[in-house]
Amino acid sequence: MTPEKETRGPAPDAHEERRKTDEPAPAERNERDERVEQGEQDEQDEGQRPQDAWSAARELRDYAPDDGPAFGGGYVAGSQYGVAGGTVHGGVTFNFGMGGGTGDTGGGSGEIPAERLDALARVFREPPRFGEALRALTDARVVVLRGGHDTGRRAAAWMLLRRAGATRPRALDPATGPAVLHRPPEKADGYVVCDLRATRGSPLTEHHLLRCREWLSSRGAHLVITVESRAAVTGDVPVVDWEPPAPSEVMTGHLLDALGGDQEAVARLLRFDAVRDFLATSRPVRQIAEFAAMAARCHRGEVSAEALARFGEEAALRRVGDWLSATGETSLREKAFLLSLAVFDAGPYPVVAELGDALYRRLRRVESPEQDPGLPVFGDSIGERLARAQAVDYSETEQTPWGPVRQRMVRFEDDRTARLLLREAWTGHPAVRAPMHAWLTDLARHGNPFVRVRAAYTVARLAEVDLSSVMHDLLRAWASSKDYRLCLQAANALTTAAVLGVPGAVRVLEEWSRDGHPRRRWTAVRAWALAGPVFPAEALDTLAGLARDDAEAGGADDPELTEAVELLLLEAHIPQVLGRLAEWVGDGPPVLRDLAAGALAAAASRWEEEREGRPGGWPLLLRHWDAAGPGTREHASALWRRVLGNRDTTQTAQARLADWVRAAADDPALETALARLLACLVDAETDRLRLAHLLRTMPDADGGPPPPVARRLLRALAPDGRAG
Repeated sequence: MTPEKETRGPAPDAHEERRKTDEPAPAERNERDERVEQGEQDEQDEGQRPQDAWSAARELRDYAPDDGPAFGGGYVAGSQYGVAGGTVHGGVTFNFGMGGGTGDTGGGSGEIPAERLDALARVFREPPRFGEALRALTDARVVVLRGGHDTGRRAAAWMLLRRAGATRPRALDPATGPAVLHRPPEKADGYVVCDLRATRGSPLTEHHLLRCREWLSSRGAHLVITVESRAAVTGDVPVVDWEPPAPSEVMTGHLLDALGGDQEAVARLLRFDAVRDFLATSRPVRQIAEFAAMAARCHRGEVSAEALARFGEEAALRRVGDWLSATGETSLREKAFLLSLAVFDAGPYPVVAELGDALYRRLRRVESPEQDPGLPVFGDSIGERLARAQAVDYSETEQTPWGPVRQRMVRFEDDRTARLLLREAWTGHPAVRAPMHAWLTDLARHGNPFVRVRAAYTVARLAEVDLSSVMHDLLRAWASSKDYRLCLQAANALTTAAVLGVPGAVRVLEEWSRDGHPRRRWTAVRAWALAGPVFPAEALDTLAGLARDDAEAGGADDPELTEAVELLLLEAHIPQVLGRLAEWVGDGPPVLRDLAAGALAAAASRWEEEREGRPGGWPLLLRHWDAAGPGTREHASALWRRVLGNRDTTQTAQARLADWVRAAADDPALETALARLLACLVDAETDRLRLAHLLRTMPDADGGPPPPVARRLLRALAPDGRAG
C-alpha cells in the first residue's frame, strides 16, 4: 500500500456525500440546536411542576373514553370524542346517534329528510319513558332526554317531534353548546339538538330554556335536546332520564321491517338459540340493529346459522386473535395501528396513526433489532386501513383552547374490540410488554391531554387482567418518578382501577399514602382527591390522617392536601363531605380546621368560566348549592357558617363572599341565588350582623363604596324584609 493510499483512506460512499451536503450551515445548526434545547428544557420544567388538582380532574373528566367509570358528582362525564350510532336495515340506513357511520358528520344543521323519519317510524318501539317525555314536550314545548351512550336518544328525539305534530323538523348544530338555543334563523315546526355539549363551564340552565320558549311559542314549534348521562344540567329544566327500549323490542321492530312484516318469520327467528343468547345480554341499539339485519339475511338463506351464532364476543375474540397472529396477514405496522386504535378508540385519526407508528418503531426494534426501524412515508389509504380494522371514521367537533375544531375521528365498529385487543396483546404476547411499557410512558408525558388520559386509562384496563405486572413495571415506576406528569397519570390510572373494582388498587393507595416516598405520597393524595366522589369516607379519613401526621412531625402544610379537599368540595358536593368538613372547622384540631377552611376558600374562587384570568359565569360552589337538594344545602350552609364564625378563617371567607356579591351586580339570577344562600347562612343574630357588616362595608370592584347590589342583598338578612 502506498503512502498516498494510506492517507487518503477509503472512498466515501454516495450516501455519506449526500448526507454531508444536506447538513445545515453552522449558524443554522446552532439556531436549530438552541430551539431543540429550549423545547427540551420547557418540557423538563413542565414535568417539575405538578398540575393543579382542579385542572387535572377536568382533563380526566373531558378525555376519558365512553366506557370509562362514572366517579359520581358529575365527574368523568365521558369522552368528548364519544359517538353514539345505530343502523336501521331494510333498504335504508339511519344513524341513531351523532356520526353513526363513515362520512356521516351527524351534527350539521338542516331539515331532517322525511324519508329518514318514515324509515325510523317503521322500526321504532316506544320505550318505558317515551310517554312521559312526550307529555313534558307537549306541556313545556321543550324536553331534555338525558341518557347513556348508544341508547337510541336521537331516534326518540325525532319520534317525539313527529308525535308532537312536527312535519318538517330541523336539526341544530350542538357544537356551540347551550348558545345554540338562541333563536335560529330557519323557521320550522320542530327542532332537535342531539348530544348538546353541556359542561360545568357551560351548563344547560333554566335560563337558556326560558329564552327559547318564547320563539318556540311564536312559531308553534317544539324542541327536543339530548345530552349525555353526566351532562351539566341545572335549575328547573324538564329532564327525562332516558332508558332504551328492551332489546327484544328493538330486534322485533327491525326484523318486521326487514322481512316485510312477516310476523311468523320473526317469531321463528326470535326462538333461535343464537338470537336468544344475543338478546340475553344488554346491547347497544346500533348493535341490535346490525344483528337483526344479519338474522334477516339468515332467514333468507344469505348467511348460515353458524355465522349468525358467531356474531358477538366469540367472533370478536377470533378476529383479534387473527390480527395478532404471527401467521396472519396483518403486518407489524398495522398491528401497531390496531393497538393504538384500541387505546385511542373514538379519537382523532391523526393521533391514532402517528402514535401507532411510534409504537411500531418500538415493536420493530424487538422483532429486528439489527435493522433501522424506519417507516414508509406513504402507505395504504385511510379507507383501506379502517376496512381491515373493521373501524369507521366520522367527523366531530373537538373543543380546543382556540375554539371548536372539526376533526376526523375513528372508532372500532364493535365496541368490545378495543378491550379485547388490549387484553389479548398483553396476556397472550409477552414480547409486546416491554415496548408497550416504553410507549405508554411516552404517552403519559405527551403534550396532548387526550393522549395522557388515555394512557392512564389503558394502564387501568391492563391492571384489570394483570395487576402484578402493571404495578411492578409501570405504576410504581411512574409514581416514583421525578416527573410529575408520570405521577399524575399513575394517580389517574389507580383512581380508574379502584373505581373499576380492581382488587388491590385501594390497598396500594393506602400503602403509598404512608410509605415515606414523597412522590408516591403525592400520587396517592391526588388519587384520593380524584376518587373521593366514590370513596368519600376513605378519602377524608386518609387526608385527615396525613394532615395530623404532618402537624405532629412539625412539617409545613402540604398544599396538595388542600387541593385534594378542594376537589372533594367541588366534585363530591354531598352531605357526607360537607358535614365532615363542618366538623373539622367546629370541633377538629387546628390543622383540620385550617385544612377545611383553606379548601373552602380555594373552592369558592373557582368559577364556571375563566377567560384571560378573569372569572365569568357563576361561582361553582354557589351553582352546586343552588342546584342541590335541601339536605345538601343545609350541610353546605352549616360549613359556611362554621368558617364565617371562626375568627381565624372568617376574613378569607368574607373576601370570597364579597367577590360573589360583586359578580352578582350584572346577573339577576346570580343575585337571587346569592340572596337565598345569605338567608340560609343566618342561624343566629351574630350571623346576621356579621354578614350585614360585610355588605355595608365591602368596596366595589374599583375600591369605591359598596355596590348597589350589596344594599339589595341586605334585604335577605333583615328580619322585616327591609334593607335598613
